[in-house]
Amino acid sequence: MKLLILLITTCLLCSCSQLYYGYLPGTDYKILEPQRKVDLKGKSFDIQFVDSRDNVSKISCSDHDLDRNTELEGELGANLFRQSVLTMVRQSNGKIDPHSPNKLVVELEVESFVLIGAGYIVPHGFTQFKVTSPFLSKRYCTDMSDHDDDSPLKWYSFATRKSASRLIVSGATRRTAEQFVKDLADSNI
Repeated sequence: MKLLILLITTCLLCSCSQLYYGYLPGTDYKILEPQRKVDLKGKSFDIQFVDSRDNVSKISCSDHDLDRNTELEGELGANLFRQSVLTMVRQSNGKIDPHSPNKLVVELEVESFVLIGAGYIVPHGFTQFKVTSPFLSKRYCTDMSDHDDDSPLKWYSFATRKSASRLIVSGATRRTAEQFVKDLADSNI
């Protein structure tokens, strides 16, 4: 009986919408919707992606060391990043066209996560990339934790380590891709 009361209390405290993230074996990486609407007004872009993650051990916006032995180090991380950026451009009324005069080189420098703590774990998602073009040259960097307002995972969420790390990386990728698309909309092209 005590176990049943404890289980019901846990469910009520965690909020039913947050329990989704705790189901085993873990949530997959997600390409998240933009939080703010950005309108690229039908502009087209030729985006070339370069994976430059080889020797990066820290990012410019965080004091945490990177874990270079995650599942994101290979093609999975590069593909997640690439698809997130392309999806963000398309969802913002932009077009991807290899013949567009608006050429950009996007260099992925970091796509990773770290779980900090024991017992109470704080997941951090890291994304950093550099954009080079005639109309936009900038480095984008995010260190997202479950305490951030725009995080897809809240600090009180009931989540497995795998789900937490995947959701926090998805959120960090969305944040940086959204900043990039906003700068594209504001650029003079």
